[in-house]
Amino acid sequence: MKAHFYKYFLILAALFLIGACSDDELNKTPIGRFASEDYLTTDEEAMSAIIGVYDYLSVAYNNYADWSSLFFAKLLPGDDVNAGGGSSADQPKLQSLNTLTHEYDNPALGDVWLALYRIVSSSNGIINNIGENVTIRDQVIAEAKFFRAYAYFELVTMFGAVPHYTVNPTTNAESHIARTPVADVYRAIEQDLSEAAAVLPLKSQLPAGQKFRIAKGTAQSLLGKALLYQGKYGPAHQMLQTVISSGEYALESDFGTIWLKQGRAGSETIFEVLYTSKNSHDWGGPWDGTAESNFMIQLMGPRGDDSFVNLEAIGYTNGWGFNVPTGKFGQLLYNEAGAMRRGASVISEADFVAAGGQVNNPSGNNNWAAYQGYIRLKYATKPTETGPPVPEVNYSTPFKIIRYADVLLMAAEAYNKDSKDVEAVGLIKLVRERAGFTDHASWENLTGNALFEVIVKERALELAFEGHRFWDLVRWGRAAQEISGFVTNKHELYPIPKREIDLNTAIELEDQNPGF
Repeated sequence: MKAHFYKYFLILAALFLIGACSDDELNKTPIGRFASEDYLTTDEEAMSAIIGVYDYLSVAYNNYADWSSLFFAKLLPGDDVNAGGGSSADQPKLQSLNTLTHEYDNPALGDVWLALYRIVSSSNGIINNIGENVTIRDQVIAEAKFFRAYAYFELVTMFGAVPHYTVNPTTNAESHIARTPVADVYRAIEQDLSEAAAVLPLKSQLPAGQKFRIAKGTAQSLLGKALLYQGKYGPAHQMLQTVISSGEYALESDFGTIWLKQGRAGSETIFEVLYTSKNSHDWGGPWDGTAESNFMIQLMGPRGDDSFVNLEAIGYTNGWGFNVPTGKFGQLLYNEAGAMRRGASVISEADFVAAGGQVNNPSGNNNWAAYQGYIRLKYATKPTETGPPVPEVNYSTPFKIIRYADVLLMAAEAYNKDSKDVEAVGLIKLVRERAGFTDHASWENLTGNALFEVIVKERALELAFEGHRFWDLVRWGRAAQEISGFVTNKHELYPIPKREIDLNTAIELEDQNPGF
């Protein structure tokens, strides 16, 4: 597992200076410089470097040094969650993402930008400097190309046109480049993923203990997603169908196990971020964001402080109250998700109380304005997910970035948009049957827009609270009708962070995204 190699994070951090025009403390020091000209000449060094990129990804999703997780940046603008916390003033940078009142100086956005460019910079360093005689060279370069493509996919989705580097700057002047057009960024993403997929092994070919690593299906799935987001529906379903037809992935029979540590590198996992309690952290830290465990789970658990009492009655324990289900989604899941999906995703206050719990509203220390009668169970604080000496800081719960159900529904969408509804129906059935539905008579003969509505709802039911909803609504042109406060021609993108504009002389205030 990744944890075996976690120590290499510090090695990579020492080898690659990080930033991509975004860290004023570096004062524009050239990016990607190696500590030694002789580095990346052995298999061990190449392995340590690429595992370091995996660790940069884990920090991007688990930046508890400033609570600015990439997961929250993807999740909070959606209509499936409210920010929550101890009050409406708890972590203002996150609250503003949730209420769509953020501005370009929001620290959470600056941290996400920096985290993704760290991945770009370290990936570039590997691709352009690995020795010719390294026997694992091709696989390591392919993984690095995948990570570079992934970072740019998140950047272009969230920020639109962004500076695109494939070679790290070696001079101050080279670090100042303008925003690259979206189409060009996507073209580079497609090239990197195509080249990576041609080299990477199948998941089944990865050694035992390394199933977390990027496989051929991982690159193909992200490529299919990138094509779908561009409206290239034919190529998208062709690529996603390749993943489906490979036989490398399958839906987990128990929906409730997908997000647990026991589900790491499981049959449904295509791309995930791993964590471990191996180091047995205590309250002494580290608090710089580099711990191996997933602190975000504690941040997202139902609020303690006498707000939600006796969570043990439903198999959970106290958290800090962020990532609260909206009443809209709680009701949707209760009405239409099916018992297994609903039971692993959310519980109503009535059912919580009936099980022996207690809700002290409004006397408990909680952001009650965000609470709308439901408690989130997906990615929540299960005692079995953590360990001693301090359970609050030792969760091993992974983040799933792409899972097989998502691939099935993306392929169904692409088929539907390409007027191939028969193929779409078959894939939707797989997802719904895992959820417990066997009668498809009410929808299986639908076509065109009517079938698309089925896909829209199924994505909401299947992927709630996972960070997909907002970006789905944006690309479908539905965000304004579903999300209160959404302003068309503004909130489709985040603003380019202030730190980048301040430091990059090739980007001026007038180059900012519309509305900011």
